[in-house]
Parts: sequence; structure tokens; C-alpha cells
Amino acid sequence: MSQKNSPLSVRDRARGMLVGLAVGDALGAPVEFGYTSQSIAALGDKIEHFQPSPLGPAGTWTDDTSMALCLADSLIEKNGYDSFDIMSKYRHWMLDGYRMCDGLPAADVGIQTRIALMDFADNPYINEDAPKTESAGNGAIMRLAPIVLAAMQDSDSTAPEERDLAIKLARLSCRETHDSYMAIAVTEAFATLLMLCLFYKNNFSSAVEHCTCWLSRNERSESCLEEIDHARTTAFESKDGAEFKDRGGYILDAFAIAIWGVAHSKSFKEGMINVIRLGGDTDTNAAIYGQLAGVYYGYSGIPKEWREGVYSSAELVEIADKLLDMKECPVIRTRFRDEF
Repeated sequence: MSQKNSPLSVRDRARGMLVGLAVGDALGAPVEFGYTSQSIAALGDKIEHFQPSPLGPAGTWTDDTSMALCLADSLIEKNGYDSFDIMSKYRHWMLDGYRMCDGLPAADVGIQTRIALMDFADNPYINEDAPKTESAGNGAIMRLAPIVLAAMQDSDSTAPEERDLAIKLARLSCRETHDSYMAIAVTEAFATLLMLCLFYKNNFSSAVEHCTCWLSRNERSESCLEEIDHARTTAFESKDGAEFKDRGGYILDAFAIAIWGVAHSKSFKEGMINVIRLGGDTDTNAAIYGQLAGVYYGYSGIPKEWREGVYSSAELVEIADKLLDMKECPVIRTRFRDEF
């Protein structure tokens, strides 16, 4: 793991976070279905270039980026966080293909996400006594970049109130579709990790170590923290990533894989290829890694072929800038009564 000698601006890192998400999604999508780590290895350097996938032409992304852009659109249009507008845009994506590439229909919709979006039409509010789910899919962190960017400012450091807001918004964005204790804890930790890498640039291991310092507390906090700590330790100790091969859509696995990809690589590209070669949920694992490596290495650290060849590349940069330039991002409306 290394970092460029010249300092990167917050804006370069912010652009890298969002563009890195889309790049990972587009690179991982062609080998998501019907491939294992072994069959991906047999493809050689073919995976280093955008390829067509069952979901679209080369360079196009899937649900990971589409949902991130739905979220970004809402934050920018509403100048804040509005649960109802966000969920409506998600449904517009799922039902009508909003924010899909070239009007392609929505595809690869996660089970938890589909259930939450269908329930939203009849039950928009979530009561305080509503039970948590035990499922913890990776969808809550695949789309997280817009939340962190909207809560932050383009300055040399983050204020405690910005940090607290980013964590609150991350928690809300997770609960929209993945309202489980583990999903919430990992989403808050990943948002914190992205923030720490955005502003405190040079010590990745320290950022990972401190990413659980500001998590919200509940009756399951300690057990979640123990599992997160174990995942972080495994990510740093695993040299070849064997423990993560062919993993599915569990959020804690995806979190650990992203950390592993950065910790054991010397560039955005090297880590991306290593993550995709693990197999499993390749597009989402790569999108999550892309956010973390994107903020760590910056937009300028993403290979030119990738950052300019991904679908809607110029618009992605523009959206990242608009999110970072937001003067505030208050919670306008939330459908969770215990968050009022």
C-alpha cells in the first residue's frame, strides 16, 4: 500500500470516491453472474478493461451506481435529506429504469432492496416499535458516497458537527432498505472511514482503526463492534485474500474486502483487479472498494482509461462537485419515527 507523494485536494478525492464507485461497478459487472474466482483468474488481463455484461455494453454500470445517483439527485434537488423523495426515486429506478444507463431497465435489484421499495408504497412510515431485520446485505454501502460528500465541506478538515451529520445521514440511508443492527453499524463505520480518508490522508491503517469510534449505540452495539473488529483484523492479516474468495452479498464481507483491497495494493488499479479476482458479488464488492480507493488515491489516481471510459464520466465528476459544494444537508423529512 502506498500513497502519492504530492498532496491531493479534497475535491480530487471527492471525485475519486464517486467515480471510483461507478468504475468498480462497471468493471465487476461482466463477471458477476456465472463466474467464480477460479474462472475469473482464467480470463487473465481481460478484466482490466471494460467489457459488455448481461446488463449492458462495456463501461455501463448497474444498480450500485444507479441507486447512488438516485440518492445524489435527491440530496441536490432537495438541498437536504428527504426519505420520501429518496425512496420515490429508488422506486422510479426499480420500476421505470430511472438513472440506468441509456434507459436500460433496472436489473440486479437486491432482495432486501426490492422488499423495502415495494413495502414503501403501502407503509411509508416506520414506527418506533418496528422490528429490525436480521439480514444485512451490502446494498447499504454500495451507494454511500453521495451521503459523505453532501455532509462534508471542501476544506482541509472536518468539523465534529459535519462528522456527526454524515454518520446520521449514513444511518438513515442504510435504514431505508437495510434496517438491521449489523447493516447500520457497518454503514456508519464505512461512512466514517471514507471521511477519515477524505481529510486525514496519509495513514490508512489509523483510519481503519478509528472508523468505529463514533458509531451509534444500541442493544446490539457490542456484538456488532466485535464482528467489525474481527473483519478489520482479517483484512489486514490476509495477504492473498483467500478468506474472501467467492463471497456473496453480506455487508461485513464487502466492508472487509474493500479494506483488504486498499491495504494490500500499491495503486487504485492493482487493488481493483485483486478485488474482482476474488469473485463473488464482483460488481458490488468492486463498487465499494472503488469508493474507498477512490478517496484514498483520488480521481487522478484512477487510470485514465477507466475514469474517462465509464458511462457518463463527465456527469459523475459534475455530481461529485455539486455534492461537495452543498452548503448544508439537513434532514428535511425522515420516515423513521424513532429518528424524529
